[in-house]
Amino acid sequence: MVKRSKLILVFCLLAGMFPSLQAQETPFKAYADAHKDKKFCFYPSTLRMINIAKNPDYNELVNGIEKLLVYTLDSAAKASQSYNNIITSYKKIGFEEYVTMAGGKTNFILYGKENKDENQFVGVMKSEGAMYAFYLRGRIGWQKIPALMQSFQSDDMINIFDLNKQKSGKRPQDK
Repeated sequence: MVKRSKLILVFCLLAGMFPSLQAQETPFKAYADAHKDKKFCFYPSTLRMINIAKNPDYNELVNGIEKLLVYTLDSAAKASQSYNNIITSYKKIGFEEYVTMAGGKTNFILYGKENKDENQFVGVMKSEGAMYAFYLRGRIGWQKIPALMQSFQSDDMINIFDLNKQKSGKRPQDK
């Protein structure tokens, strides 16, 4: 009976931790779900699957990721720049600005909150043809990314954003 009580107590304590972890993901998901064209959810195993070249540096980089949500945002989000509101809400809960790049063909915003228990990052990337919002939970060596990008060849990775497109621009049902 005592063991069962302890087990129930431990379970309740652990279960109580999960809502706080999900709570910081909630503002992002609420915004992105309302403005998405597509949604992608990745875990380390799925991130390794797109690494066709089996680059060990890439695999090491993604091993620390617990979850990565990527949304392609709709034209309304691009036009209104309403994504700035979600960034502001994360600032209010203690996220710090890590990177802001503006100009040229690509704009990028990255905010993060790191502590010994968990790291979380939220950001928006706008390029010529698309806009992406992302939420990442886990540890990642950001400093390794530039060198890793230099080492990749064009065919080393599957472009998950083009999975349902064909080179001819026609869908299978259009043929």
